[in-house]
Amino acid sequence: MSVYIQSASQISAQRPLCDAWFETPIYHETNRVSAIDPDFTSRLSPLQSRRMCRLLKRVIVTAHATLQDAGLEMPDAIISGTGLGCIDNTEKFLHSILKNGEQYLQPTYFMQSTHNIISSLIAIDLKCHGYNNTYVHRGVSFEHALLDALLQFRRQRIRTALVGGYDEMTDYYYLFLRRLGEWNFTYAPAVSPKQKCFSGEVAVSLLLSDACNERSLCEINGVELLFRPSAADLRRALDTLLAQAGCSPEDLDAVMTGVANHPQNDPVYEAAAAGLFAGRPLAQYKHLFGQSFSSSALGLYAAAVCLSKRRIPAHLMTGRETGLDGVRRILFYNHYHHTSHSLTLLSRC
Repeated sequence: MSVYIQSASQISAQRPLCDAWFETPIYHETNRVSAIDPDFTSRLSPLQSRRMCRLLKRVIVTAHATLQDAGLEMPDAIISGTGLGCIDNTEKFLHSILKNGEQYLQPTYFMQSTHNIISSLIAIDLKCHGYNNTYVHRGVSFEHALLDALLQFRRQRIRTALVGGYDEMTDYYYLFLRRLGEWNFTYAPAVSPKQKCFSGEVAVSLLLSDACNERSLCEINGVELLFRPSAADLRRALDTLLAQAGCSPEDLDAVMTGVANHPQNDPVYEAAAAGLFAGRPLAQYKHLFGQSFSSSALGLYAAAVCLSKRRIPAHLMTGRETGLDGVRRILFYNHYHHTSHSLTLLSRC
């Protein structure tokens, strides 16, 4: 069964709610970058803004923008992926417990600290009573949400789905992850901004549909998820994915990877580029959007935009100074700590 991305919206380290990064990207020099938020006052009522944390504002705004771009009022399903959920509210609730001796606690922080508040809040805002789920699987949370949506389509339970990846970063959690080596990006001072990475935030909403029209960005041919795969396992998964789409490795115009100049992250992609994707042009996205638990949602979004515009700009290409025109198929490859791997095949409508 064919599934298409009808519209997409993002709030990230690039200009929000638009695709300006495609022509005029913003490069960042620091190791941590907060998302560039739009003017929430023009999109949310004062009552909504007062009750929501910053991440939930991003969730609601991107969801509404995605539905509006697709010309749809109500999706059949809402499925989200997040690594940390509303971690800022969680920290505020815990700090309140310590400060007030477990008394006089504000219930809002607790209510909005659970991970499933993300999909639930969208459903409450839209008054949607359809299928609703949130996945929390660290760096492959978004892929699990996407796979769930595809399974619902194949069972013909839904015809449209709002799928998203959302994560924020707080001061405390940034320091915690830095001590664990999560942000040990390595690059020489002379390296161009194109190759630098940083800790980022993400809010991406995609509207999936079983029908293709003039608004469709691209088609999702399939998703393969693997746990601790060998090189042979990855090869079999890729062959299966391509066979189901009726194509071969030579038909791939480019492979989008999550290289981030990290000593534990990049060797996996380099090995795959030398073996599994040998000879295929490579593209990247984390130098523009940053690294986070749900950054793969931004990678898939970037690949979808490239397919809709039928080219990959030069600033997304890895190892070459020119862009790639006439793009028809892009394979998106993501891994998290070399344990969970995902392969997603996208093609032009």
